[in-house]
Amino acid sequence: MKSKLIFISSIATPQQVKFCNALQDYFDAEFWFYEYPDRTRGSFWRVNLGKYCRVLSPVFFANALPLVRERYIAPHITADLDRANPDIVMLGGFSIPGNYLAYRWAKRHGKRTIVFTERSRNAKGQLRKLGPIWRLLRWLYRDVDMVMVSAADAVEQYANEFGFGDKVVAGRYAADLDDYFSHPIRKAKPAYTYIFANRMTPIYNPLGAIDIFAEIATRHPGSRLVMNAAGELGNACRERIAKLGVGDSVEFLTNLKSWSDLGAVYARCDMLILPAHFSNGNFTILEAMASGMGLVVSDKVLGVGKLVRDGVNGFNCPPDTKSFVAAIERYIADPDLFLRHAEINRKIAEPFSARGTAKFFYDLLVSRFSA
Repeated sequence: MKSKLIFISSIATPQQVKFCNALQDYFDAEFWFYEYPDRTRGSFWRVNLGKYCRVLSPVFFANALPLVRERYIAPHITADLDRANPDIVMLGGFSIPGNYLAYRWAKRHGKRTIVFTERSRNAKGQLRKLGPIWRLLRWLYRDVDMVMVSAADAVEQYANEFGFGDKVVAGRYAADLDDYFSHPIRKAKPAYTYIFANRMTPIYNPLGAIDIFAEIATRHPGSRLVMNAAGELGNACRERIAKLGVGDSVEFLTNLKSWSDLGAVYARCDMLILPAHFSNGNFTILEAMASGMGLVVSDKVLGVGKLVRDGVNGFNCPPDTKSFVAAIERYIADPDLFLRHAEINRKIAEPFSARGTAKFFYDLLVSRFSA
């Protein structure tokens, strides 16, 4: 008989829904979410939740608390767990009050507990130390069975700095990649289309991406830039585009109607540019890898960003205009790089698909909980 697993996560993203479906091969799995993606990602991210996923109700938001800007409180979560009676409770993050209620329920009932989390950084992108807040969280979750971090380079912080020791394992997010592997390999063109696929927020440096594109467009007329339309720097980006005179060459993705439309956007783009000042890692990199496009990614991107090896399967460079333009020019001068990099990147990306991650996840839990 399959173990029953419930994963309580913040946002009902398409990747999570697909991952839940893939986990059915190994677990009697359900994913519970605190909210739909409309508020933070856009309505086109909303997908049919199907049989195994649901959004909790009611959910309340507690603002202006330490560590994160918003936290979820779900007062009926323990009653929901009583009815579901899972064997394993997995929680998306330490600092959500609703998650702690679920954790306490699991410990009272002798269930396995896992917290899935990213590395912890402050507003300046600096790794947090074991200060008062993390001392409290470490004490509250002192009996957790496993801490699964989103990438191998986050293990040290939780194992050593925060003191969870050998309970910490390297996990990963599941990406929705199936449709991307069939995209055509990019070839030589008179001018290329670039995509900045991340939200227009300061850490991802969309203004830098516009500066990079403006330089490329000057050198290579006919070049185009496709940009994510979400994020608080939208007005600043539009002002920068107007100032640089490239408005006719930039397209904002304002007309996406459904999640399935996104794959077609990637298919018509040739290179991903991500000059981020910092990131824990992005689905956009995996999507670009699976799609077979060229990759120019900041060396400040951790997690999956480290899958891009400079000059081997893409370019990994400092997030400045000069470095990015030089890397882009490498693809323009030698379009055969598209094929060579795509062959490597599709092999790298495949295990990060929903099916690949479900198998990885099952093997990891079996090895740890059966030991």
